[in-house]
Amino acid sequence: MSISVTFYRLSEQAIKRLNESLKFDADSAKSYATFNGSLEAVAYLLSKQKDNSIVELLNEILSPKQAIGIQDLSSLDPLELFELYSADRLFPYLSPQKISKLLGVFSEFSATDISSAYNSNELNMHKVYPEIWHDDNSENQAYNERHLLDDFERLKKIFSSAKDEQDYILVFTG
Repeated sequence: MSISVTFYRLSEQAIKRLNESLKFDADSAKSYATFNGSLEAVAYLLSKQKDNSIVELLNEILSPKQAIGIQDLSSLDPLELFELYSADRLFPYLSPQKISKLLGVFSEFSATDISSAYNSNELNMHKVYPEIWHDDNSENQAYNERHLLDDFERLKKIFSSAKDEQDYILVFTG
């Protein structure tokens, strides 16, 4: 089993309804994309040789700083976060402005750049989840260069669609 991250694209109206009701209905999403165990590695590869502000921005792919009904997630201690998560009251999201910034960072990288930066031994040595990266790029294998390239393209696609329509992205990790 791996940690998956699902991004739900929501209009501003859907975000307002969620903020009022604090009940998420997946049918309110324009689209979604689920990533299984790869996003930490994508963020790691994109952040190599970048300044701290870019690294911090890339970390928000997995851990947004904003959430519905909460101004700043960083102000909550781990127990408070756990209680909100357990009560289905934690809805972290990326704003259209944050999506635009992230897409700007993504656009600096091509598939060739990701391929050149991919090193399974380095990912494992730096304990990048799930720490089982390898070099077998067969279709039936995950946690490899092909997996990261595929997921990087899907990531750019959902962020690009969200940017084009000024949508928000709700981030569910589990």
